Parts: sequence; C-alpha cells; structure tokens
Amino acid sequence: MAATIDQVAKRAGVSKATVSRVLNDSKPVREETRLRVMDAVRELDFKPNPAARSLVYKKSRTLGVVVTDIANLFVSVLVKGIEEIAYSNNYNIFICNSHASAKKELELLMMLRDKRVDGIIFLTSRIKEDHKAFFKSSQLPIALVNVGYDDDNVIGIRIDNHRAAYDMTSYFINKGFERIGMIRAALDDIYTGRDRFFGYCQALEDHNIPYRDELVRTAALEAIDGYRAASEMCKNGLNLQALFVACDLMAFGAIKALIDHGLKVPEDIEVAGFDDVPMATYYHPALTTVRQPIEDMGRVAAEKLINLIEGKGGHDGELVLPHQIIFRDSTTESL
Repeated sequence: MAATIDQVAKRAGVSKATVSRVLNDSKPVREETRLRVMDAVRELDFKPNPAARSLVYKKSRTLGVVVTDIANLFVSVLVKGIEEIAYSNNYNIFICNSHASAKKELELLMMLRDKRVDGIIFLTSRIKEDHKAFFKSSQLPIALVNVGYDDDNVIGIRIDNHRAAYDMTSYFINKGFERIGMIRAALDDIYTGRDRFFGYCQALEDHNIPYRDELVRTAALEAIDGYRAASEMCKNGLNLQALFVACDLMAFGAIKALIDHGLKVPEDIEVAGFDDVPMATYYHPALTTVRQPIEDMGRVAAEKLINLIEGKGGHDGELVLPHQIIFRDSTTESL
C-alpha cells in the first residue's frame, strides 16, 4: 500500500504542513528538518499524488502544447525549445496533435482546460472566433506561436512574416530577376499563406514588377505538395528565373521536381525556402532560406507563459523576433 503524507510526517517527527513545505519548496525550513523529511520520503518510498497536489495548490505544473503536426520539422524544433524551458522550471508538457483542424484544435484546448493544465502553448495558422471565445472564457494563460495576438491572458510570439518574404523576394529582384514564382499555403493560413504571399506581392509592386497570377501556386505544407506544384509549373513552361517557396519542406519537394524536369538548381533556376529547418543545411543543393529562430520561439513561449502562470509578469504583448536570410547552394552569390 502506498505511503501517505501522514506516515512521512510521523516518521520524520514533523507536521504534515512541514512535509508539504519541504516537498513543494514553498517556504524555508531548517536544513536539519529538510533532511529528516527527505530521509523519511526515501525510506517509505513516498510518491506525492499529482492530481491531489494540483487541487490543493491549484497548480498542476503542466503546460499543454497544441501543435499542427508533430512530424513536421518546424514543430519538432519548436517543441525542443519548449521542453528545455519547461523542464528546467520543473514543468511537464502535454503535447496534442491537431492535424491543422480548427475543430480539433478547439476540442484539444477544452480538453487541456478540463485537465487543469496551468497554461497552453498553441501553434495554429488560423485564429477563429471560437478560439477567441475560448481565450476569453477560460482565462488560462496562453502563448500563441507564429500568430500575432495580444490580450490580457494571451501573448503572441512570431517573426514579421510579411517583411521576411519581402526581403527574400527583393533579393531575387535586386539580382535582376523579374520572373519570380512562388509556392504558398492557402490564404486562410495566416503566416505561411497570407503574410508571406503579401510580402512577395509588395516587393514586386515596390520594384515596379507586374504581379502574374500564373507564377503562383497554392500547396499544402508537405514535400509532395511542393513537388506537385513545381511540376505543374514546369509542365506549363513558365520559364522561371527564381522560385520562392513558403516553407522548407515544400521547397525540398519543389527542388526535386525541378531536377526531375531537367533543370539545374541554381544554374537554371534559383530556389529559396522559409523556416531554416535543420535539414536545409544537408539537402542537396543546400537550401537558401529565411531563418526563423524556431527553437528560440519555443523557449520564449514557454518562458513567458511560466512567468504569467507564476505571477512574475511576462505579458509584454506581441513579441516579434528577428529573421535572417541564410544563403546556401540553391542560389548563387549573396548580395
């Protein structure tokens, strides 16, 4: 039968409250007392009940993490950053996979609330009215990753996707290119679709290059979808000078399609991606891309969320982290 806190207190010759203070490090106790309590815990093999502790202290020391697809390279790097900060602050994480379904996202958010997590890190590409209603009603501290949002209990951590896409497109334009294609996500995807596409369009407009709808394709965020989109471009004889792809995974598929259609990268066509996932360095040719500080985004989200949970401040509104263009072999010389 499992040992109880009463038995630990009796073995150590202290009160239950003292045992609780030692286990939760909530108030200082004498070192001699702390050692007696810990000896009793070990001797009795006492294991505190997490559910009971969460009811008493109104904290579960658990963060819920809702992501679009744990198999996605961006997501796995993000979660690594979250884990680092959570574990160093003695928090566990509960990862939920939404498969980019708004309906599933809402179900998971409500489930995490009912599980009494202390806060939620939420990666989504679409903020719906149902999401906003949940943010308001739950009053849980929430950190949104890659989406701009600022409310009393919600913070947003992102880069300036519009500016980053503008900078990448301008790089190609400044090399004298005018036939610059783009593979984007659907426009209801806030960052991979809308913001990056609008940045591409703004760069064309600012450099007096007409926008051509036939140079743009919409695809899902997988390598196979990038492959299909680029294949279609090749079959239609678009004769592109450069191709800007809204995420690295799609870019890997696009490069494979271009090569399969007899084109050399970067000699015949230059290609750039977006995210700078670890594989971008080792792909052939190594991928020029917009670097998001993905792991840092996870660290910052977890750090700010824990500060909110523990009443240490941390609500700085929307946080915009810096981006950087990383030049590799899929383009020629940098400017």
